Amino acid sequence: MWLMLLLLPLALPLSCALLCSCSACLCQRYVELLEHLFSYSSQQLQALQRQQPAIDEYLREEQQHRLQFPRALAQLGQAKRGRTPAELGARIGQCCDLIAEGLQLVLEDEVTPRFAAAAPPAGEWNLLTRNLRQQKRQLSWRLQLLWLLSLLLRYTLLVPLRCLGIGGCILLVTLLTALLGQLPNRCSWKRSLVQRVLRQCFLLSTCFIPVVRRIHNAQHRPQFGICVCNHTSPLDVIVLMCDVHYSLTGQRQDGILGIIQRALVRASPHLWFERSALLDRQALCQALRLHAADSNEPPILLFPEGTCINNTAVMQFRKGGFAICNVVYPVALRYDRRFGDAFWDSTRCSMLRYLLLIMSSWSITCDVWYMPPHQRLPSESALDFSRRVKAAIAAQAGIDDLPWDGNLKRSNPVRDWQ
Repeated sequence: MWLMLLLLPLALPLSCALLCSCSACLCQRYVELLEHLFSYSSQQLQALQRQQPAIDEYLREEQQHRLQFPRALAQLGQAKRGRTPAELGARIGQCCDLIAEGLQLVLEDEVTPRFAAAAPPAGEWNLLTRNLRQQKRQLSWRLQLLWLLSLLLRYTLLVPLRCLGIGGCILLVTLLTALLGQLPNRCSWKRSLVQRVLRQCFLLSTCFIPVVRRIHNAQHRPQFGICVCNHTSPLDVIVLMCDVHYSLTGQRQDGILGIIQRALVRASPHLWFERSALLDRQALCQALRLHAADSNEPPILLFPEGTCINNTAVMQFRKGGFAICNVVYPVALRYDRRFGDAFWDSTRCSMLRYLLLIMSSWSITCDVWYMPPHQRLPSESALDFSRRVKAAIAAQAGIDDLPWDGNLKRSNPVRDWQ
């Protein structure tokens, strides 16, 4: 076993690096091909939209022609009752105006839409069935043929290969962390070995999920301390762990996520807790404070929003992580929804269903911006510090900055806020 552990840092990184380099080249060509395909589908949709007014006018005239006789009968009955169509139309118009004003007030809510999957860009379609309803199913035969071919390609080739690959990655991480956990903590090279092995495992997993990363400002990668980031899905961890080995914190989970959590904690320091347990939260704050003060420990990755948002806004940050340390390293993530939506709505979608949606997507393309460290000002409170960092992350990612609490997704708003 010790011989296996000694050969592990040489064999695994070399094989994974070779596979990931080949995969990166293929991913680039794959994304370029998808961009050409989406451009063609957008042109077809625009052509349909130009033809749609004439089709609607024809259908409207046909419907009016069919309704001429029933309308004449209705007018005769209304005349007998002493009511003209103009009066009825005025009454219906008043009701419609009131209904429209009420619906407008509901639709102007800027909070609740952040807890559901965002609509795809207008006038574009990525040939995914889940976005077909956005196009009202008015497709030409060319788009229907492309949709059918893409459906067969994704579900007969890509999804089975990706499921096998990600299952193998989970098994590999479980076995390797079990082996690495047997090493004594006094070994000076254990940390570097764990970081190297886990980084290659996460890189390997991005080949099968699939995740395409675009890194910006790599010189600002955190080396220690606290790193804060906007939160969209568990994929955020995979995207960031491919570059830097972090100590993770988060809600203790069951199922597949629970297996991964228990595997990771065997080899490196991670902190899992229960939101509802006050003692767990107090112990977490103390552990974070001790961890952040040690420059020999890996940086801590925090998601201060506390829940997944659909990557169209950054919502209120918890101030606890900003009260522990005076310097934080912000990271901004933005996903390109043209290729696939990375948002996980945990209240409606289980982890298995979410994984199926991800693997049946074309790809998950993510831009990562490492930002310079932000230091807390002498006269600045932890709450003000968190707001300033949140605004910087939102500005860098080009998304909205909202002051609302993300936990509104799990509980009803206070009556005074409604």
